[in-house]
Amino acid sequence: MQKSDYILIADGGSSKVEWSLIDRSGTIIHAFETKGFNALMFSEKETELYFKDIHRHINTRLQPSRIYYYGAGCATTGICTRIANAIENVWKPEIVEVESDMLAACRALLGDMPGIACILGTGSNSALYDGMAITSNIASLGYILGDEGSGNALGRRLLSDIFKGIAPKEIIEDFMAVTKLSVGDVLEKTYRSVDSRMFLASFVPFIKSHLDNEYVLKMATEAFSSFFQRNVMLYPSASSHPVNFTGSVAANFAPLLEKTAEKFGLRIGIIEARPMPGLIRYHTLP
Repeated sequence: MQKSDYILIADGGSSKVEWSLIDRSGTIIHAFETKGFNALMFSEKETELYFKDIHRHINTRLQPSRIYYYGAGCATTGICTRIANAIENVWKPEIVEVESDMLAACRALLGDMPGIACILGTGSNSALYDGMAITSNIASLGYILGDEGSGNALGRRLLSDIFKGIAPKEIIEDFMAVTKLSVGDVLEKTYRSVDSRMFLASFVPFIKSHLDNEYVLKMATEAFSSFFQRNVMLYPSASSHPVNFTGSVAANFAPLLEKTAEKFGLRIGIIEARPMPGLIRYHTLP
């Protein structure tokens, strides 16, 4: 098989990057994960070193001729061009396309159909898609100013309520028993850690396992309500389209997400934990 028969697709998140090398039929030849990569956080030199390291994961006989990289932080033409140049320097493929993780969600969930696509994982985002391009995008604004309903937003609320004594006694006691964290530990990991978003989002499993508690259920419902109110409902045609989701939080809280959406007159469409299966479908040649 010639080099031109292989396609490399990357779904690049801040916590991890998922890679799939496929052939013309969409069959996965090689799949692997690497450490997270956010284009906003890496210099030009660091970016090229990152992709040189990735290059070692793929057999030299299986080098792709087309590479589609979707990544966190790929928010401007300049950033996308920098990533594309690094990829070209390392692989020298015939085609390189670098796009945002939001467009990845749109293509994975909707293909060539119009609708609303949302990311609900460590962070959150949403977009209105016409089947070819994003036509409207309510700014996510990141984990300090936005990211409503995300893993880091849920974790931030939980930690605040735990250490302010707002959460019920039984939740505080369970949390302390499971995590063994002090307020000093939390402040250190939140304000001095390389990526506090991941630390905050790491409490999502605790939240999910305590959804039978009235306080936790209310907290999660309020987080998802905030996402719908401050993001999805701002699209004028929101109620005209099914709202589709990708991301670990969406997948783990699907029933509650659907129930919360109903309160806003919204209907949920597809919920997938990962965009990669949809991206493979999208990029597989007929």
